[in-house]
Amino acid sequence: MDAVAASLGTVIVTVAQDIADAQRTLDERVLEHFSAIYDQSAAAFEPLRAIGYQPTWYQIAEATALVKLALTATSSGDLRGAPVDARYRSRFGYSHTTASSLKVRIVPVPPPTGLR
Repeated sequence: MDAVAASLGTVIVTVAQDIADAQRTLDERVLEHFSAIYDQSAAAFEPLRAIGYQPTWYQIAEATALVKLALTATSSGDLRGAPVDARYRSRFGYSHTTASSLKVRIVPVPPPTGLR
């Protein structure tokens, strides 16, 4: 995220999307590894299957993001936050000690019953 102010919802969604992208990359690597073994030939996979081999899946079980933000309120009452980095502090003479913190905890949950 660059130094442009964004709504707090946008900040949270951006963090969540980055975590989802990381999880997708983990899943893709497992599938690539499995395909590399299996695509050699189905017969090459049979000895592994016979000993109970299954691909190892990795899951980001929980992610906590702590984001330091400079908060401003708009005329409509919306809160907007901009990341407090060196560029922001230099441009606006902002003190890092006065930054607000936004802590977001993201955990996996089972899908709704209708989607299973």
